[in-house]
Amino acid sequence: MKTSLLREERLKEQLLEFVEEREEPFDINLLVNRCLQPVPATIIRDVLCELVEEGKVIRIDDQHYMSTRVLMKRWLRQKIKRNEENVDFDELEVPKNLLEEISKLLRKRPELGYIDESDFIRDAIRRSLYKRQGD
Repeated sequence: MKTSLLREERLKEQLLEFVEEREEPFDINLLVNRCLQPVPATIIRDVLCELVEEGKVIRIDDQHYMSTRVLMKRWLRQKIKRNEENVDFDELEVPKNLLEEISKLLRKRPELGYIDESDFIRDAIRRSLYKRQGD
């Protein structure tokens, strides 16, 4: 009995390791066919039920399962992607030649009162936005 439990635990570890990074849904037949040693589908089904109860695998429908880890990765990728669309930019890439022109202008005209290029660029963008909103 104890040996049987150890074998089931080892099978459970191996199945979890196999399915944990699978991007596509899998079914019991796939697992039966991929086992190196013959394992009855009923045992694999029982192990999958344990993994579902533990929250390591999600049952998608009557036949298909997916790893919780893969589903979480997908969810996080979508969430991060959605959030990136709304992120305030801390940095803005400006072409080198435009930055050089701004630097020359600020050195030539200190009376404008800008300490660095980023302040000038920020104000220029604001002025452009206000102007366009007024049109």
